[in-house]
Amino acid sequence: MVKITVFLVGSLVLFVLFLMQEAFSKPIYNKMSNIWEEDSYGRLMAKLIILAMIIIAFIMGAVMK
Repeated sequence: MVKITVFLVGSLVLFVLFLMQEAFSKPIYNKMSNIWEEDSYGRLMAKLIILAMIIIAFIMGAVMK
């Protein structure tokens, strides 16, 4: 029962983090210059979210073993 709960909650958390990472990695439109610019802060946040996803997946695997 615990393993199923860990799997479901962990999968839901990973899915939400994946969606957040996708949102943070998109460029920002600059209306003044009419160009799309890379968002360095957003890229950093996306990389940190990917790191958190890896750590959570590792912990899930260790708990479910």
